[in-house]
Amino acid sequence: MPTGNSSHEVEYRVHKSGLSWPAPSSAGPFAFHTAAAAVCGLHLGPWLLGRWYAWIMALAGMQNHPPTGSDYLQHFELASIVPAIVLGCRRSIHLRRLARWAWVVPTVILAYGLLTFTDPQASVLATHSAGRFDYFFVIQRTMLIFTAGFGGVDLNRVAKQLQVVAPFYSGLAYTLGAITATYGLLRKLFPAEHDHAQVAQTNNSQEERRADRPEDSVHEVS
Repeated sequence: MPTGNSSHEVEYRVHKSGLSWPAPSSAGPFAFHTAAAAVCGLHLGPWLLGRWYAWIMALAGMQNHPPTGSDYLQHFELASIVPAIVLGCRRSIHLRRLARWAWVVPTVILAYGLLTFTDPQASVLATHSAGRFDYFFVIQRTMLIFTAGFGGVDLNRVAKQLQVVAPFYSGLAYTLGAITATYGLLRKLFPAEHDHAQVAQTNNSQEERRADRPEDSVHEVS
């Protein structure tokens, strides 16, 4: 057996026998899409909304004060969903694998928060199942004020909505964008870029198939 191709043949045999662990090849795309969706809800959405208030509305004479946290909370759902849908569409063009699973991690985190939720204002003798959903999904529209009592705003509730609900919304929206791209909407919106990405994916698939058949080259040399 030629020694030059022995390592390739060993990898091929291990892969065919089912002894190789496929998780590393999936962990990268999964982590990328999960992180991208979370960034949309935690950072990109608020930043874009701030630029909208500071630039567009200011230039149009429709805004007479700098953007505040309350402005963001007034448009919480919009800021969390719209950027994630767009980014999910765009990113799935170049890295389609596992893009539709960006909802998994934020959903698990939200489910854990719902299951372990205890209402600090609820009686110990009664359970309020609807209260936990209101606590997370009925968004506080006023940002807390750093004074005594935080201006009557529940600090923990606002924090959970910003850190848990916003990534949940953006994860679902990112997944929706990826599904939309999968079913060909982006071909109509960005035909040139979509076709270029399809050619690149085809070339990569062909290279992977050639790499998975090292015995051909072994037989040729032998």
